[in-house]
Amino acid sequence: MQNYFSTQLSRIAKSLWLTSKKIPLAMKIFLFLSICFINMLQANNSYAQTTTVNIDVCNQTMKEVMNNIEKQSEFSFFYNNDQLDLNRRVSITVTNSSIFNALKQLFAGTDVQYSIFDKSIILTTKAPNQNDNKRRITGKVVDIKGEPVIGASIMEKGTSNGTITDLDGNFSLKVSSDQSSIEISYIGYVTQNLKAVFGRVMAVTLKEDTKTLEEVVVVGYGVEKKVNVVGSIAQVGSKQLENRSTPQLSNALTGQMAGVTVIQRTGRPGAGGGEIRVRGVGSFGGDGNKSDALVLIDGIPGSLNDINTEDVESISVLKDASTAAIYGSRAANGVILVTTKSGKEGKITINYNAYIGFNKPTELPEFVDTWEYATIYNEAVGREAYTAEEIQKYKDGSDPDHYANARYLDEIFSRNGFQTGHTLTVNGGNPQNKYMVSFGYLKQNGILERNDYQRYNARVNMINNIRPNLTLSTRLSGIYSIRNEPLAAAGDEASGMVNLISKAVRFPGLTPSVLSDGSFGRGPLNYGTPLGSIKSGSFFESPQFSVNANVRLDYKPIKDLTLSAVGAYTYSNGENRTFRKSMKLTGDLTVGIPSLTHSMGKTIYKTFQTTADYNKSIGKHNLSLLLGYSWEQEDNRTLQGYRDKFPSNDLPYLNVGSPDNQQSSGGGYGWALQSYFGRLKYNFHERYLLEGTMRYDGSSRFPKNKKFGLFPSLAAGWRISEENFFKESEALSWISALKLKASWGRLGNQNIGNYPYQSVYALGQNYPFGTNFTQGAAVTTAVDPNIKWEETETIDGGIEATLWEGQLNFSASYFTRKTYDILYRPSGSISSVLGQGISVMNTGKLKNYGWEFEIGHRNQIGDFSYNINANLSIIKNKLQTLGVGNVEQLNGMVGNGSDLFIGYPIQMYYGYLSDGVFLNDNDIKAYHDQKKITPNAKPGDIRYKDISGPDGKPDGVIDPNYDRVYLGTRIPKFTFGLNLGAEYKGFDLSVLIQGVAGVKGMLNDFAGYAFRGEGNIQRWQADGRFRPDDPVRYPEYPRVEALGGSSPNTVTSDFWILDASYVRLKNIQLGYSLPPKIMQAARLGGLRFYVQAENPLSWNKYRKGWDPEQNTDGNYYPILATYTFGVNFNF
Repeated sequence: MQNYFSTQLSRIAKSLWLTSKKIPLAMKIFLFLSICFINMLQANNSYAQTTTVNIDVCNQTMKEVMNNIEKQSEFSFFYNNDQLDLNRRVSITVTNSSIFNALKQLFAGTDVQYSIFDKSIILTTKAPNQNDNKRRITGKVVDIKGEPVIGASIMEKGTSNGTITDLDGNFSLKVSSDQSSIEISYIGYVTQNLKAVFGRVMAVTLKEDTKTLEEVVVVGYGVEKKVNVVGSIAQVGSKQLENRSTPQLSNALTGQMAGVTVIQRTGRPGAGGGEIRVRGVGSFGGDGNKSDALVLIDGIPGSLNDINTEDVESISVLKDASTAAIYGSRAANGVILVTTKSGKEGKITINYNAYIGFNKPTELPEFVDTWEYATIYNEAVGREAYTAEEIQKYKDGSDPDHYANARYLDEIFSRNGFQTGHTLTVNGGNPQNKYMVSFGYLKQNGILERNDYQRYNARVNMINNIRPNLTLSTRLSGIYSIRNEPLAAAGDEASGMVNLISKAVRFPGLTPSVLSDGSFGRGPLNYGTPLGSIKSGSFFESPQFSVNANVRLDYKPIKDLTLSAVGAYTYSNGENRTFRKSMKLTGDLTVGIPSLTHSMGKTIYKTFQTTADYNKSIGKHNLSLLLGYSWEQEDNRTLQGYRDKFPSNDLPYLNVGSPDNQQSSGGGYGWALQSYFGRLKYNFHERYLLEGTMRYDGSSRFPKNKKFGLFPSLAAGWRISEENFFKESEALSWISALKLKASWGRLGNQNIGNYPYQSVYALGQNYPFGTNFTQGAAVTTAVDPNIKWEETETIDGGIEATLWEGQLNFSASYFTRKTYDILYRPSGSISSVLGQGISVMNTGKLKNYGWEFEIGHRNQIGDFSYNINANLSIIKNKLQTLGVGNVEQLNGMVGNGSDLFIGYPIQMYYGYLSDGVFLNDNDIKAYHDQKKITPNAKPGDIRYKDISGPDGKPDGVIDPNYDRVYLGTRIPKFTFGLNLGAEYKGFDLSVLIQGVAGVKGMLNDFAGYAFRGEGNIQRWQADGRFRPDDPVRYPEYPRVEALGGSSPNTVTSDFWILDASYVRLKNIQLGYSLPPKIMQAARLGGLRFYVQAENPLSWNKYRKGWDPEQNTDGNYYPILATYTFGVNFNF
């Protein structure tokens, strides 16, 4: 049987290889590897083929001989008592004979037939006579995907009469009465009780038992029963992730777990992944990735957004120290463990999932027509910049080549982006060898022309039981992706695609993109319009390739001990090509000199890990000890070349450009991490739970005397529901499970860059020697040679409860998370007389604390089943000190004077409180003295509140030293999600609603201010502006003015700070699975159709036309809503 399955799989893989002319090299490599490994499977014999028995009996019953076989081997017999004469006497002699020969002799001369599946011997008889059929039922058992459930138990209720399903999920059973009922059960599925149906095939669909499946969760270096977990772990399974049309897996986690905040700042194809924060933002003063969680894919560092969602089995987020401390120096901001799917025993199954659809912006700003622009611009500058005749030409369109009404943003966002995804998975195996092979393809077109992202994924996961106590797990994966973006033509200041979009936001459409003669318009700066730039053919191209090999060997020398060794290697190679073409505009004007920047980089990561895991139970005492060693190293090299003066736009290759201005550069880095770790767990009767973890990390990124750090944790739990007094109380019988837990620990953060403690000589320094200057090098930055780890201490406590046999689940946790020795550059406190810049030093402290709540309910009423799951996080963030960076401001606040102050959240807004606008000159004279902010106030200017003065009290003067206050933070205080699911007779519905609250945002520059740098004016600004002829105290926009540089009206104040809270319908999916009867008739496993929408609706109070997840100055890419139709097909 195994050879048949492997042969079919091999034929499929070879067929794909022969038809793969358009598949990239990376995918061909994996097709080749698949064929090799599948052929290797064919060479392995099954258990039945290698097992021998010795039988020498005379005149024994058939039942006694079968018992003898079971004792000599791992086989088990399954049969229907009514079909076999177990008391039949036989005489058999076989020596070192195969099981097939023994069975042949045992059942010689009878109508008994046998089939062997894994270690099960299924006995049946030939077709029954007509009289037997009167009380015989037949049926087929499948799961919700239509795949056969092999070995499901079929029992006649109230009797010992029963059978099991065969390889195709079929069963046949003679029952004792016309009124009989049968019970159908299988591990991991909800048991069904059905009335026997005669005369037709019973179609039975078993549904997964959610409670059973969630009993085990993935933890660091292993798995653990959920009931015994004393740390804070959030986990989502494949069911919550499958069929999502989001190209980046990180966005699929939004709203799914308490304590995990995902914010999507952009919809840019190939770069639209969500920003994940676990229990708040844990650091500051460095790159944005300083607060990123550690992502491990099958135990190896990787990127969430490179994974095919359909390959994921589960995602666990380790949120507190007791669960994350096993990863030590990289776990301060949480750990995300991704486990990919493995092969399953049974006949080969082929699954195909595909969807097709389109995407469009969730929000787009609306701008006024050009004649309105000209009219309001005259109002802003206080003169007739545009005459009435010119305004009329803009309005009537009589001279569109010179007086246009172009809408640049609508022109470049000219389409709905096409999007499609396809995944093919082959799965199967036997007890010795299991395999899962998958291929994925994704294409996402952006809403701009020539903007798209394509990704090819391939994965081979294998588990080989070499010996009963020796297992080899091999996981191979590869990804090839390419991102294409249009660019502005050569010479234009807009260097990238988002800069091109910013120009479309900024400028009014006074000149056309394409004139009536077909030539391109010159645009506002004589470099063409944004649409013209897209048509120029300038491009950015970024192909990326990565391959990973992960091999694990597990050896059990004795019953309770497992020794494991893991070796992994990841090779990544990427390119960036930026080609800026020259462009011909109307009037034979050619702008720009063609140029090409081509950069390449490669990264090699390798690791070796070994663990010893000992588990022992003595009576009611259970002990587990894990010891391990880990070594990791990463090396990177980059190279970049530049040339310009290309003779044409047709050959974007470096050797074509002129060498007289060529430039080259390169670089690289390397780091290593060496670790020793251990974990000790003890529980008494799974009632009292204790756990301790330790990791000792050494990082090359720190000075010699600071390389190593120790990161311990302790945790305890009490399952109150396991106490005898609890079990024996009828009043508490509705509480199925109740657990209290608490933990403490310390974690580290090494996301600090490479070797910041080292003094570096910077080239380009000029030294005078007489009248000549000679180039040299100098130390330009003073460094701290004793920097050490950032450390985070966490304290966590919580309660978990399961009510009414799993119908309702509830959990609540409180946590504090303090980060010490934050690496921060305190430039605000250091005098410039040093003549050097200041490097980072350990000088900051930060605290995150709050609550997490989760509640879930599931139920089934007849054919209708439903589930509801909700989560809520309340997280507060507070800066405790900047150390030597503390500077006391005149208003009493202590901090850096801009966005970091003790006692307030980081990522804060700091500015003035407003009180409407001035109505007239008398209002200006009667108000506080605001000359330090607004020297020449006019009606319509913003009024700022007097908060304090030198004496700590309002003094009638608006002063930046005393009257600026905290205005809010970009970190959400509340994060919540609501998952709804329902199923009814083949239909299924899932709804995900998520949102944030207690968060602020801001639109500035071209996105927030009208007439900024010759800029446009949005509809909300025009309609809500202050009007001198009809003044109101609280307009939506102050008086309009031509903004060149800064303006008193655009200083940071609550007038511009927006409520960025929102509620979003994140995903809604409706599916229909064809009935199992139809699938059986078609000899297929299952067929499901579905429609879904991603980000279709949101409710918020943000500016009209802008998504509340985006804080921008106009350099942005809109977040996208996606609408798709898909199909799941398996056989």
